[in-house]
Amino acid sequence: MSTKQSTYFKGNGRREVPTPKQAGTTAEVIVSHTFTENLETTDVLELFGLIPYGKVIGLDFMGENLGAVNLSIGLMSGTPGSIDPARTSGAEYIAAAVSTTPLASTLAQIVAAPRNGDTPRSIGVKTSAQIVAGPTKKLHVRIRYAID
Repeated sequence: MSTKQSTYFKGNGRREVPTPKQAGTTAEVIVSHTFTENLETTDVLELFGLIPYGKVIGLDFMGENLGAVNLSIGLMSGTPGSIDPARTSGAEYIAAAVSTTPLASTLAQIVAAPRNGDTPRSIGVKTSAQIVAGPTKKLHVRIRYAID
């Protein structure tokens, strides 16, 4: 198993994460990831860094040319940016949803997901089948969050 990183975590593609300035203020970001390396079923894709005290209030995704793989999207263990292979990813926001159909988290999933504490956390993606690298294979995730 290994931790793969989106452009938010590696190289010059990393952009500054929008940060709400006070409690209750929301921010939204769309993360588009092109699969430049294979993502195996044992791998975790570290997609986005959630700020301290951040609470996801909406998440939806759409895959492009990924085939009929199921994706799970949730909070990761460990330190954001670390490529420690022991890091894991949950399914708090999306649980085994087919990548060919755009889908949003349900209100029940958002309410049940834990609030982030005083340290940053990452949002990660797991797949049910290998995603072979290719320039047309993409994952788009829109994340809305607020300081709680």
